[in-house]
Parts: sequence; C-alpha cells; structure tokens
Amino acid sequence: MRIGRIRYLNTRPVYYGLETGAVALGEEWIMVEGTPSQLNEMLARGELDISVISCVEYARHWRDYYILPRLCIGADGEVKSVLFFSRRPLEELSGREVWLTKSSLTSKTLVKWIMEERGVRPIYSEFVLGEEIFLNNHTEAILLIGDEALKKRESGVFPYCLDLGAYWKTKTGLPFVFALWCVRRESVEREPREVKRVWRALLESRDYSAHHLEEVARLFHRQAGLSPGQCQDYLVGLDFELTLGHIRGMELFFSLLVDRGLIPEKPGLEFFPPLEGGK
Repeated sequence: MRIGRIRYLNTRPVYYGLETGAVALGEEWIMVEGTPSQLNEMLARGELDISVISCVEYARHWRDYYILPRLCIGADGEVKSVLFFSRRPLEELSGREVWLTKSSLTSKTLVKWIMEERGVRPIYSEFVLGEEIFLNNHTEAILLIGDEALKKRESGVFPYCLDLGAYWKTKTGLPFVFALWCVRRESVEREPREVKRVWRALLESRDYSAHHLEEVARLFHRQAGLSPGQCQDYLVGLDFELTLGHIRGMELFFSLLVDRGLIPEKPGLEFFPPLEGGK
C-alpha cells in the first residue's frame, strides 16, 4: 500500500502518531513524500493508493477516487498558510502579473475565483517553489502556501496579505476544505480491508497528534520559521476533521467553480464505505 504525504508542517498533525510509532500501521506500506501537485499527479497515475490531494484535484478525477471520511485539511476562518501577497490592493491588479504557485491546485483556483468575483483581470503566471520569484522587487503579487507562506507572512515584505481561508469564511459563512485524503477505487476493489486499516490508522494518528500538539510544535517549528508558540497557534487553527459543515463548504465551492467555468462539472462526493459517525 503506497501512501502519499505532503512535506509541509500542516500535515504533521495527521501523520505524527505514525511517525513516532504510537500508532502501528504494519510493514506492508510505503510512505511517499511530495508537494501537493506531485501527489495529485502520482495518485492520478496510479503510483499511489491513498494520498492527501487538493480538493479541486478530487473534483477533476472524482470518478476514480473515494474520499476517506473524517479527514481533511481545512479552516473555519483564518488559515495562515494559504496567503495572497501583493504590493497594491486587489482592485488595482487588473492587467498586472500575478504569480501562482504550481504546488496547490485548490489554492490557485480559489485565487482565480476571488479575482473573478471581484471583477479583477490579472495576467497569471506560475512558478515552482524554490525558484525564488517572490524575492524579485518587481513582483506585484504572489500566492504562497504551506511553510513558505508562513515564513513570508512573518517577513512583512508585502504591504497587502489576503488570507484565503478568512476571505472564504467572510463571504460564505462556511469552512473551507483545501485538501482531502482519497483512495483509488481500484485499490479498494483490490484490497478493501487494507484500505480500511490504513484509514483507521490515519484517524488514530490524527487523534493522537491532537493531544500532543505542543510536542509537535516544539519539534517542527523551525521547519516554518516560527517560534514553538506560533507554530502551535497555527496548528490549532487548522481543521483535520471533515464535518458536515466542511462538506457543505466544499459543495458550494465546487458549484461556484462550475458557474465560473473553472471546473467542467460539479463532482459527486463519494466516500469510502462505510461512512461512519454521520460525518
């Protein structure tokens, strides 16, 4: 069983119990690390069985996947690590170059929806983290995610910073889901019991981590250039439980993207059986 994991700090609270050995998963599995976009592609190609992926990636391939219930990376308001930085107000960005990270399909799609909703027509360019585009003094605006967003927020280089989770909450009153854990349907057909075992282990690891966030923050705060206290505050603000509220927010997001032509159809939300706990 091949399982995908994002390298960023925001996935530690799901995997920490597994990493420490507090939760046993067995030996018949391989953990594969990558950026969100890399894991999206690997799951689509069948190189992974289970992975955390962008929710928009699920929308594009929903007939090939099941959603693992009760797991997500989301926020009910400020997210702090999905940030749009700019040197001028959004309304002044029409006709100007806006850089979007290739590392997150959901985040860059959300930026495009926000721009459409505000009547702004920028010129989009994409970059890969590590290219250091954002250090260019001529960069007008840029979307950063994960650890890089946390570091840039602390630097104060850009005068304007839009937290995408907070913007969504203000506009809709609903939580936002940035990523889901999904399993390929063919993997379920081949090894349903193994998929269920991995799913339960991920839930157990997440619940273990929730009781050890101070420890997680102390061990990994340098990864994002934060103090242990800042790191813990950041992790506490994230949602890792996919609730009915998160599902409603995700359904609305997909409907809005269809209306704007940003995805071809509204996906069905199909969960790995059995869907337990009514969530």
